[in-house]
Amino acid sequence: MPQYDSSAAISQTSSDEGFNVAVQSQAVESWNPDHVRVNNLSRYSTRSSHVIPDGNKQTEREDEIVDPFEVTFEGSEDSENIVARMSYSRKILISVILAGAGFCVTMLSSVWSLSMDQMMAHFHVSREVATLGISLYIFGLGSGPVFLSPISEFYGRRIVYLSGLLLCFAFQFITCFANNFGAILFSRFVTGFFGSAFMSVAGGTYSDIFTKQEIYFPFQGFVLAPFLSPAVGAFLSGIVNEYSNFHWCFYFMLIFTGCMCVAVSTIPETYKPYLLKLKAQRMCQETGDDRYYAPLDKVPNSLLDTIVLSCRRPFGVLFLDPMMFTLCFYTGFTLSIIYMFFICLPYVLSTVYDFGVGAQGLCFLSFCVGMIATLPLNYYTHTVYEKKVARNGGVSQPEMRFTPLKYGVFFIPSGLMIIAWTSYRHVHWIGVLCGAATFGGGVSLVFSGVFTYTVDGYRLYSASALAANSFTRSLMAGIFPLFGYYVYRGLGVNWASFLMAMVGVVMMPMPFVFERYGPYLRSKSPYAWVDDDNDEQELDNEKA
Repeated sequence: MPQYDSSAAISQTSSDEGFNVAVQSQAVESWNPDHVRVNNLSRYSTRSSHVIPDGNKQTEREDEIVDPFEVTFEGSEDSENIVARMSYSRKILISVILAGAGFCVTMLSSVWSLSMDQMMAHFHVSREVATLGISLYIFGLGSGPVFLSPISEFYGRRIVYLSGLLLCFAFQFITCFANNFGAILFSRFVTGFFGSAFMSVAGGTYSDIFTKQEIYFPFQGFVLAPFLSPAVGAFLSGIVNEYSNFHWCFYFMLIFTGCMCVAVSTIPETYKPYLLKLKAQRMCQETGDDRYYAPLDKVPNSLLDTIVLSCRRPFGVLFLDPMMFTLCFYTGFTLSIIYMFFICLPYVLSTVYDFGVGAQGLCFLSFCVGMIATLPLNYYTHTVYEKKVARNGGVSQPEMRFTPLKYGVFFIPSGLMIIAWTSYRHVHWIGVLCGAATFGGGVSLVFSGVFTYTVDGYRLYSASALAANSFTRSLMAGIFPLFGYYVYRGLGVNWASFLMAMVGVVMMPMPFVFERYGPYLRSKSPYAWVDDDNDEQELDNEKA
C-alpha cells in the first residue's frame, strides 16, 4: 500500500472539498472522517503500556499522555470558536451567500457564448480565436485549485476565497474595458484561475458549520450552482446581445461579482485547524509562554512542498488506476458536451429554426429544467443506497453509490439522440429543448454517482481522485468548444449529435461492469480503498 502523507492529505482535502465534493452533498458522509483523520494525525502524544493482573489473564492498558501545551477548544466560551456560537439562521445566511458567489463564478464561464458574434465583428477575430474566451476560462477553473487551495492549510479558508474572489473581480475590468483582444483572453484565464480558489475552498465551509444531519438541504444550493449557472449565463448573454451590445454582459457580471465580494466579506473564518492556531497565538501573547501550539503548527511541509504534492498525486491516481481513468473520461465527456452546446446549440437554433440571439439564450434554460426535474430522482437514489446499506448489515460498499449513474448513462445518449432526430424544420423546436432537458437531467445524475463513488471508493486519497477528475473535466471541456462548431457544420446538425450520442451509448455498460467487478478492481489499485484496517494501518505508519 502507498505511504500516507499527512500534510499532503490536508492540502488535497483543502483543494478539492469545494467544487468537486460540492457536486453531491451525499459525499459529506465520507468527507468529515477525513477531517478527523487529518486533525488526529497532528496530535502529538505518547503512549505507555501497563500490564494489569486479572486472575489468569493479563490485559494491556494504554494511557495517552496529551501535551498540555497543545491547544484545543474547550467550549463556546473560546473567542475563536465562532462556529459553536453561530445560530442556525446565520448558518443558512452564510450558505446562501456562498451559493450565490459560486453561482457567479461559474456563470462567468458561459456569459461569453452568445456574445461571440458581436465580439468577432468588433475585434475582427476568427471564430476559433473568439472561442478561446470560453476555453481559457475553463482551463483557469481547472488549474487554479491545485496551486491556490493549499494556501488554506496555512492561512484558513476565508483569506483564500475572499482574496480569490477579489482578484476575480479585479481582472474583470480588463474584460470590460480593454480594446486589445489578447488582453481580454488573458483576463479570462486569470479570472477563472482566481475564481476557482473560491469554488475549491468555499464548499468546505459547509462541512465546518453544519452537522451531517443538517447539511443536506442547505448544501443543495451550492451543489446546483456549478450546473445551473452556465445555462443562466448563456440566457443572460442572449437577452443582452439581443437588445444591446456585448459589453453589457461583462458590465453586469462585474457588478454581480462586486456585490458578491461585499457579501462574502461578512463570512467569518470557520476552518477549525486555523482557528486553533489563532487561539494558540493569543495564549502565547496573554501568558508570555511561547510553548503553546496548535496541531497546524506541527505540519512538517512548507507551502511550496504542499503545492508540489497537490500537483503530483492526482496524476498518479489518474494514470495508475484504470477505473478512475474511465470515470474521469466519462465525466469529462459529459461536461465537454455542455460547453460544446454553448457554441453548437445556437448554431442549431439559428440555422434550423432561424431563432434570434435572445430566443437562443432563452432555450438554454431547458438544461436547468432538466437538472431541477431530476432532483427527486436523485434523492430517491440516495434512499436506494441507504436500503442497500441496511441489507448489507449496515456496511457500505462504494459500488452501492452507482445507482444515480446507472440512470444517468441512459439519460445522456437519450437526450443527444432526441436532439439529433428532432432538429428538422418540419419538427417543432420543442423537441430540441426536450432533448436538452433530458441531457441536463442526465448530467445531474452522472456527476452525483461518480463523485459520491469517488469519495467512498478512494477514501484516503479521495481528494486526489477528485482533483484528477477536475483536471480531466476542465481539459476536455476547454478543448471541445474549439472544434465543436466545425463538427456540427461539417457533419450536419443531425449526424453530429448522433455521433455524440453513440459515444454515450458505448459508455452505458460502464456502471454495471464497475458495480460487478468494482471490488476486484479496487483491490488491484494502489490508491482505492479496500478496508478500514488498511486505512488505519497506513495512519499508524504515518504516526510512527
